[in-house]
Amino acid sequence: MDSDTARRRVEYQAVGGALAQLDAANPQAALIIAGLTRAVVAEAQRSSRFAASLTDAVIAALPAGDFARTPAAAPVTRAPVTRAATTRKRAVRQPAAFDPFMVYRDTGADGLTSKLTGLDVDGLRDIIAEQELDTRKETGRKRKPEVLVAWIVERVEASERKGSVFR
Repeated sequence: MDSDTARRRVEYQAVGGALAQLDAANPQAALIIAGLTRAVVAEAQRSSRFAASLTDAVIAALPAGDFARTPAAAPVTRAPVTRAATTRKRAVRQPAAFDPFMVYRDTGADGLTSKLTGLDVDGLRDIIAEQELDTRKETGRKRKPEVLVAWIVERVEASERKGSVFR
């Protein structure tokens, strides 16, 4: 075991101890924090994009001399691969041609539609996979590029408008 692994384990144990101390003083707060932590960890294991965003946000908020700014703390480790996961075939996707959210912000829905129209089905699926747009596996049976283009534009617009009711 290297020193970074040992240091992280000590840090995790300290967090557990702090949570136990909080439980003695305020059990409800300890339960809320434990539940929140479990939810964040589960989502970080499920989505590498979320884990990277979370890491970036936390590191940016830390003081300059903090331990988490060291290169050893930057990589996000994933949960061990289970046997069932290794038996499934997974399509190897290529990097997406562009970020649909940036194109939508710059040129709107019409510009995004025209840029997506130039891609084939595999290129559209690459964008869907990289941006994690299809969490419900809705596009698996869609074969026509026009349908996928409309679906991507709809998802991007919905994501960009999310929360606009409060503005």
